[in-house]
Amino acid sequence: MDKQSFNEQLAPRLIGQLRQKTEQGKLSWSTGFEDGQFKTLVGGRLAFVVQVKGDIRKFLVLDEHQEIILNEEVSSDETVNAPMLSPKDIIYDAIGSLHTLVRDRALQVNEKLATAEKLLADI
Repeated sequence: MDKQSFNEQLAPRLIGQLRQKTEQGKLSWSTGFEDGQFKTLVGGRLAFVVQVKGDIRKFLVLDEHQEIILNEEVSSDETVNAPMLSPKDIIYDAIGSLHTLVRDRALQVNEKLATAEKLLADI
């Protein structure tokens, strides 16, 4: 198995585990350094970064020295002509799904919307 196909299989598994642990409340996420970017640290040794910017979706894994050890970047153009459920298509969808979840958690969207609703009700 070559490195590319290994990464194409590993990235969706890692993203799935991150999604599951986030849904279980076991991971906290914060905003990253760029627009649309969110990050979490695991075990003080690895950082996971997810980013959606325009039609480009990124998933990064960094080690304790901030070295990138996995970098998956997929644009919607790469998935348009790809067969359904191709590795690129799977990664693109997985990153988008994880990004939506972690964005809501990092920005505390549900809590802020509940506050907005309460404030409006109190007027």
